[in-house]
Amino acid sequence: MRATRSAGSETTTFLGGVSVVRRAVLEDAGGLPGRFWYAHEETDLAWRALDRGWRIRYDADAVAGHPKTTPARHPTYYRLNARNRVWLARRNLPVPLAVVYLGVWAVLTTARVRDARLLLTWWAGFVEGLRSDAGPRRPMRWRTAVRMTRLGRPPVV
Repeated sequence: MRATRSAGSETTTFLGGVSVVRRAVLEDAGGLPGRFWYAHEETDLAWRALDRGWRIRYDADAVAGHPKTTPARHPTYYRLNARNRVWLARRNLPVPLAVVYLGVWAVLTTARVRDARLLLTWWAGFVEGLRSDAGPRRPMRWRTAVRMTRLGRPPVV
């Protein structure tokens, strides 16, 4: 049987577990934001790299094994996910896009999370993200937002 190659594509973010990043990209874009610790650090790096003119390529032929688990298995998942999403927006998006991005995620999360305790934890993380230091703010250029939209992932979802 002959193996067929899958089509890869250009994309706007990546998961760090199975990725290769050129040193030049890390140096140019400022590396991973260490303060995030748990979620969205790859997206933060990806958005800054895109804004610096780099491209992110998804290789559909790459295969990695990982046991099926839910990220919600960690007690702090909801808080850190919300906090870091707010930090991501505060650090990287022009204010109008940040407002829409955070509004979209607030609505989606409120609709998806059925457990009131977990939803309160998420909202506590959201507020924490608004009140705490997100790190250096370097909003992407509007042309980067347009580029991301053309790639199918506008920075509002």
